[in-house]
Amino acid sequence: MLTRATLSKEKLNSFYEIYNHKKFIQYDPIKYVYGFEDEAEKELVALIVSSLSFGRVTQIFKAVDRLLDIVNHEPLTYVSALKKNPDNKLLSFKYRFVTGQDVFDLLVSVKKMLEGYGSIGAFAREKYRKGRFLELADVIITAFKDVKYLIPASLKKSPCKRLFMFFRWMVRSDHIDTGLWKFISSGELVVPLDTHIFRMSKELGFTSRCTASLTTAMEITDSLRQYSENDPVKYDWALSHIGIIENNFKKQV
Repeated sequence: MLTRATLSKEKLNSFYEIYNHKKFIQYDPIKYVYGFEDEAEKELVALIVSSLSFGRVTQIFKAVDRLLDIVNHEPLTYVSALKKNPDNKLLSFKYRFVTGQDVFDLLVSVKKMLEGYGSIGAFAREKYRKGRFLELADVIITAFKDVKYLIPASLKKSPCKRLFMFFRWMVRSDHIDTGLWKFISSGELVVPLDTHIFRMSKELGFTSRCTASLTTAMEITDSLRQYSENDPVKYDWALSHIGIIENNFKKQV
């Protein structure tokens, strides 16, 4: 077990090595990204899946499976063919407080991005300025300003866990993350602050804050930078999956 008393760079790296393995992808929503070959489609799937990644992971899987069925497992084609109003199949979608209309609004915003830039990645590359990652995150949020729930309303009001997870999937490169967006440095990323990371970070002394916020996420990221200066978010996967696997897939591992 990792505790404040046993915390060290070597210990953190050992957890990273244990969990940085493709066999664990099946227990995480990122698995859906690897079900597609086209890079633009991977980006689209990553955005959709990360946006739906709240609640128990097994329920997230059911929601994503349902949505992929609705779009006939061809999300790029589906987005390109979108009409002014959602079809009945999409309107039938519901995951907790997210409705089919919310998903439609997300896809409409993606369609505008694809029509203007060709892909989500091309849009991000055009808007990104080196060393100004949070400004890019804010630009992404603004591009989806008409979307409820699935994209944070602003950087100020949220730790932006799902958006930062999307960035982690796109930017980092190892056995888990895709590394599609090589134009952004891994050192700029902010940890996706979910309940597992927040709880463990408090236990390990990475933060003393009592509420999850962007400030808290950045504080935890800075603490992790002591152990990996140029890639602090590398530890996110291992630290979060200790709890995720224990709580949901213990019998399968």
